[in-house]
Amino acid sequence: MNARRCGKLLLLLAIWRIPCLWAQEAAPVPVQETAQSEVDKQVRIYRSSLLEGKDEQTRRDAATLLLFSESREARKEILDILRDPNHPAARAAICRALTVARDNKQTITGKEELVEPLMSVLSTENDPERAELAAQTLLIFTYETVQRRIETLISDVNAPDVARLNAIRALKYQPDDRAVFRLMNLLDNPHPGLAAESRQALGLLGIKVPDDPNALRALNDALQRRGPEAFLNNPAIMRNWLISRENRIRELTTSLASWEQRYMVALGRLYDVQPDERTRSDFLAQQLSSAEPAVKLWALGKLEELRKGTGKAKLSEQVESLLLGLVSHRDKRVRLKTANLLALVWELNSTTQLLEQLRVEEDSDVRHGLFVALGNVCYYASLPTSGVKIPDDVRRRTLELAVRFLELPDAEKVRSGADVVWRLLEQDGLSPEEIDKYLTALANRYARVNPVANHGLRGELLGAMARLCAERSKCRVQAAKMYRSVFDQALGDELEPVRLAALEGLTNIDKATAMARARAALVNDSSAAVRAKLADLAGEVGGQEDLDWLSKRLATEGEGEAAWQAMLKVFRRSTADVVGKWATNLEADPGTFTAERRAALLTVLEQKAQAENKGDLVRESRTKLFGLYLAGGDLAKATEYGNLLWDATRNAQEKRATTASLIGMCLEAPDPPVDLVGSLLERHLAAQDLEPDSLIAGAISGYLKKAETADPNVMLAKLRQIKLKDPEARKVWRKQLMEWETFAKARKPVEGDKVSN
Repeated sequence: MNARRCGKLLLLLAIWRIPCLWAQEAAPVPVQETAQSEVDKQVRIYRSSLLEGKDEQTRRDAATLLLFSESREARKEILDILRDPNHPAARAAICRALTVARDNKQTITGKEELVEPLMSVLSTENDPERAELAAQTLLIFTYETVQRRIETLISDVNAPDVARLNAIRALKYQPDDRAVFRLMNLLDNPHPGLAAESRQALGLLGIKVPDDPNALRALNDALQRRGPEAFLNNPAIMRNWLISRENRIRELTTSLASWEQRYMVALGRLYDVQPDERTRSDFLAQQLSSAEPAVKLWALGKLEELRKGTGKAKLSEQVESLLLGLVSHRDKRVRLKTANLLALVWELNSTTQLLEQLRVEEDSDVRHGLFVALGNVCYYASLPTSGVKIPDDVRRRTLELAVRFLELPDAEKVRSGADVVWRLLEQDGLSPEEIDKYLTALANRYARVNPVANHGLRGELLGAMARLCAERSKCRVQAAKMYRSVFDQALGDELEPVRLAALEGLTNIDKATAMARARAALVNDSSAAVRAKLADLAGEVGGQEDLDWLSKRLATEGEGEAAWQAMLKVFRRSTADVVGKWATNLEADPGTFTAERRAALLTVLEQKAQAENKGDLVRESRTKLFGLYLAGGDLAKATEYGNLLWDATRNAQEKRATTASLIGMCLEAPDPPVDLVGSLLERHLAAQDLEPDSLIAGAISGYLKKAETADPNVMLAKLRQIKLKDPEARKVWRKQLMEWETFAKARKPVEGDKVSN
């Protein structure tokens, strides 16, 4: 079947089972004529798929649709194809569809008119496998219905040998003692092929046929005396019939799965073409109302996708109502899927339905899903911002269920119980006595966990206890009092998750105390995760005593940056002297004390020195920052710190010294920034003239006359652009500029010099 016809078949199947969602405007047509035309069109499509389908499944699906169509034309097509030996694959597909229908106990309307066409298949089929299939198909009839036709075909000496052999094959599948006796009577048939086929058939039925004629007669008489029970109660005789039934059940299962998959694809396509959110919601509501569990599961899956998406789609009232009803659905898959979805739909108060189903639910997985959903709904309702309110009794009943889950041997269910306990205890509304009861249950379960079999569970339980000590927890005081010693002891546990949870718990109780305890126990911990958490804690509350061990981590891959950030936080809480000392110490290790880290530390040092009114230290740190940004090519930041240094000068002498120092640093750079030199000099000249033999002029002259300076005109071009309000007042500057220009003219550019514009 080509792609277009396959698509039509799939779409028609969807249309049969899905309510029509659109209407097409057309000229009025008589209802009866339109319906008949549509049926004829369907029959043509199914016939084409049956005859031309490229695979067995497609042909079988088409045969099934024709068989169960109420159209007389569809039945005629089935009968004609069965009679025509030129369509062996299509005839086999019809036979398979019939055997599947029989095993599924489906009623086949007008079954008697299929007898003659199926006998036609049996009498004309040359392929042994298809002949076996046709023989099995006759099981849709009673033996009385087909007995005469089968025996007539066997006895017909004018019939082809293959037809007579096929008839014998049909006998071996009939669960009737008369068929067995007919096979025994054929053992002495003069036609050797018939006798051999009968002997083989009896052997398959578990009847060992003797070669001696007298022994054969004795066996026949013995079977006659024992009656039908001799066959029906004989496992060997029934084996072949049982195998046939099992094969058909497998075919039925495969066919059902195929149709279910196609139907779900059709549903998905129809869902995708819905124009807006309202129609999509209505469409999903229709599928949730379907009688088929598979369709409900598909719709629940779509709703779960919507809920997990970025939009967090709000469910309609109709969908919410249907969901509540599915909590008690007869199919456990639907109940579990519904529970998983309700765990995401916190704003829907489903506590009544969930508790009621939990009371009667027998499946452990479904109970778990229902409990998780109940816990989530109760937690959401307990939040101050929630619009859902539930009775306190529901919360208490949920906590009681959580304690029961804590006691289960399954680790996943224990985790869920612990999760619900900490979530519901985190909010207000329980008495101190009740809180103490559940806190104790959690601690007791942690103490009983096997550290070898469930090492991960210990860390998760301790983590739940730690979260109950956090600031947002309404019972943190009681929890801290009960759990402090547990956390302290767990710092020395051999399991990393347990130590992590213990450190979190102590931190939630008191960060300073946790730092002191962890500093002694965990600085050299074997776990990188524990060390990273300790570094974070040191950044929050650590002191000067932590800088040493943190600095040793700067070169450790994966930990260096976290350690550095922690050190910066400690520096911000320290004095300028401490920061200055460490700035000097870290200079000794340029491998870890990168330019970025040096700039960050010098910035902290500048701020500390400024706050403590240490002017010399401020100038020193700013000068270093100027040089650092200059070397890194960040001229904007270098200019910023140059301006700060110049603004901090108190007199003309300091201004000259500062300008000379900054220009000297610029000219010593591998690629001197002429723009920055020009801006520094312009700012100086705005305040005062150059002095004869000044340090500033000397630095520039030295640069212009260096052999490494390819072309002094690059620098002079920038110096000529300096603008002054009163050029006549800067006579030394003018004279110096003319000397530099004379020098530049006298020097001829070397070949290969690059002149900047």
